[in-house]
Amino acid sequence: MAGRVFSYRLDDITEDMDWEKFLRMKAVFDRFQIKPLIGVVPCNRDPKLKAGAVRQDFWDYVRGLQNEGWTIAQHGYEHLYTTKESGLLGLKNASEFAGVSYEEQREKLRLGKEILQKHGIQAEVFMAPGHTYDENTVKALAENGFCYVTDGYADCVYRLHGMTFIPCKSAGIPSAGVDTVCLHVNGMQEEDFEEIERFIERNRSDIVDYKKLLELSPLEYAGTAEKQEKRNLWKRKVKHSITRNETVQEYLRQHNNSNFLWKWISRIVGLPGLAVKLLVKKA
Repeated sequence: MAGRVFSYRLDDITEDMDWEKFLRMKAVFDRFQIKPLIGVVPCNRDPKLKAGAVRQDFWDYVRGLQNEGWTIAQHGYEHLYTTKESGLLGLKNASEFAGVSYEEQREKLRLGKEILQKHGIQAEVFMAPGHTYDENTVKALAENGFCYVTDGYADCVYRLHGMTFIPCKSAGIPSAGVDTVCLHVNGMQEEDFEEIERFIERNRSDIVDYKKLLELSPLEYAGTAEKQEKRNLWKRKVKHSITRNETVQEYLRQHNNSNFLWKWISRIVGLPGLAVKLLVKKA
């Protein structure tokens, strides 16, 4: 696919998240008439997600978003990492699902879906905490009536074990092809909101409601999609290896700026100096 088409997803939606930040992000989406995907944790037990006061009308509010055209995903079950497995993508060595028995995964998914349905929330999309899931997860999802997974590192929508995978490769600037930009509003700062708003304004023509991504025709995983995913995962591994370098991290901090354009101009201009520092340190 030439060019790119992408949407947004918001993770970690709970009754006691940081509602001020969520509502600020919603105002941005409303301004640009974008209907994103949100991942609702059915039975949150993760203390790290508790970032504000409990919203008493939580389920009514989520149901209202669904009625507005937002897409709802089931974001795990309790959002507790119980294994150190990285699953099919290998992005994080911690999971609520990967490495857990098929029977237990199937039951977690069933219970989570039951909670959502009890509150009038229909979720055909699954969002795995930590982007970690395995083949048993995919099979258990199909058995529980899910149709889509918001994950995958190919440049196109693909089918695997009877499920459709909608790529989610980015937390900032989306890559080529089909992509979903993953945001965690609880941890966002003032400059993050400003940068996202500027980016959306410049790239609005490439952004679609999440529902539009669900309508794209998938490829079978074997073949083009598999090659794309392996290539992109390798590129991610290389990139993360570089950015975890202390010298590189210090460079990024020194060349940071609230102005998106000037930040990247500064970083690009300074690359020769960074290369010299890395070579000297290696020697």
